[in-house]
Amino acid sequence: MSTRVLGIGLILGGILVIAAALLADVIGLGAQPGIIGWKQILGAAIGLVILVVGIYILIRARTTRTDI
Repeated sequence: MSTRVLGIGLILGGILVIAAALLADVIGLGAQPGIIGWKQILGAAIGLVILVVGIYILIRARTTRTDI
């Protein structure tokens, strides 16, 4: 698996985790409809970290030095 594919996969996975966490009430997983709880915020934060790592990997894959 190339680093580019890994980066894109992490970006999509992070977006999916963020969406699932923030839409938990809508899809029936949330405890209190209409209120974003700490578990949803934690899930969104974890998804954001995954997203940022994916972006970092994707940028590193595009800017690899070949003149060494």
